[in-house]
Amino acid sequence: MLRPFDNNLPRRLRFGRGISGELAAELRRLGCSHPFIITDAGVSGAGLLDRVRGALEAEHFRSVVFDGTEPEPPFACVAAAVAQALGSFDADVVVALGGGSVMDTAKLVAATLKDGREASALAGIGKVLRRPVPLVCIPTTSGTGSEATPVAIFTDPKTGNKVGVVDPCLVPDVVLLDPELTDLLPKLPTAAAGMDALVHALEAFIAKIATPLARGLALEAARRIGPALPAVCRNGGDRDARDAMLLGANLAGLAFANSSCCAVHALALPLGGQFHIAHGVVTGCLAAETMRHNLPEIREDVVVFASALGWKDTDPDRFPDQVAALARSIGLKDVLSSVTVPPTALPELARAAVANRRLMDPNPRPVTESDALGIYRRTLGLHA
Repeated sequence: MLRPFDNNLPRRLRFGRGISGELAAELRRLGCSHPFIITDAGVSGAGLLDRVRGALEAEHFRSVVFDGTEPEPPFACVAAAVAQALGSFDADVVVALGGGSVMDTAKLVAATLKDGREASALAGIGKVLRRPVPLVCIPTTSGTGSEATPVAIFTDPKTGNKVGVVDPCLVPDVVLLDPELTDLLPKLPTAAAGMDALVHALEAFIAKIATPLARGLALEAARRIGPALPAVCRNGGDRDARDAMLLGANLAGLAFANSSCCAVHALALPLGGQFHIAHGVVTGCLAAETMRHNLPEIREDVVVFASALGWKDTDPDRFPDQVAALARSIGLKDVLSSVTVPPTALPELARAAVANRRLMDPNPRPVTESDALGIYRRTLGLHA
């Protein structure tokens, strides 16, 4: 018998090269005329902001831009953006143009812009409850899937720990997936974001709370990402691979939004937060040893998932090693190896990871602090 489940999906999702140029038409559909654009300095410097904003100006839209989003943002980014909007503009829609940090910031700007709530007070599950203005997301990386999810992740600057805000009303109204915006993304961000997307799909597929829709989306994501990730890391100009990665990352986001991420992400959040390591690097490198731990409970699932990735070898016993080999081949292991993580830091990281019940409870196999320590040590190449 199927257990009851809910699915949360964006109201409207469009895919295609150049589709970001149709933002004005989407704003008109929403009945909006004063967009407040959330982005960051990297997107602005790459010329992507001018491209999107120019298309709006050609349609006689006046916009205001906040480009101060920080990587792994603190809640202060939300407050700064809201202050700018209130000080200069009567915004009636929030547009996110960027990667996961930008989209997460935009989610809480849209939720707090009109009613003065403190973003940090919304941390946890089901505390947002309302979003007074519409939200449009235009991702510029192929990895986080934030444009598809009810989740926003922020960093506590005092502790370095990452905090989740989870609420169905954070799911965007409109998503525009334009692969042209990812064409010039450098190799390392491409690799890190892409591996994160693969892990999203994998964890969504094996999670104990996965819905039938989520499992189907996860496998379709794997079919896109499996061949495209190594291809786009070899040749960033491969447009077919860029297209597949953006769609695959979105499908993976839709999958975990209707299932859950699991122990890989629980372990990644404190490690990445404390040592300022890019999220996709951490998830991509932790995935192999976490799946080795989970293997007794997911043998049949990883056979199916490996097949969806297009891997010829679907032996579940070799699956963790193949995941590790992929992370190594696209350069993520080298990045992690360049970071010094003292062994004395691991017990506190393990405690923080295991305490994250939102992510640990859906994991197929329980993870103790001792288990977490072992996963960290093996991933980091540290001896007990």
